[in-house]
Amino acid sequence: MQWSEISSILIMLLLLGWGISLMRQNSALKKEKLRLLEKTGEYGDIKNEAKEILKSSTEVKTVKSLREKYDLSLIDAKKIVDSVK
Repeated sequence: MQWSEISSILIMLLLLGWGISLMRQNSALKKEKLRLLEKTGEYGDIKNEAKEILKSSTEVKTVKSLREKYDLSLIDAKKIVDSVK
């Protein structure tokens, strides 16, 4: 095996490890964001907004609207909509 092939494999492994690390950090930040939303009371505001949107729209469109406006995950937006149905 040539050195260029070995170095290419090492670089790919390093990039893979870095990518996994970034995904873990992203997940932790999303959990912290939800915790802060609940702590500050903004979570209640989001629920109220979801109720209003549901009056004139479908469940799917409400989830989409919450995701776009508050940068929520699909699961979190769905949980909010389900809690106000």
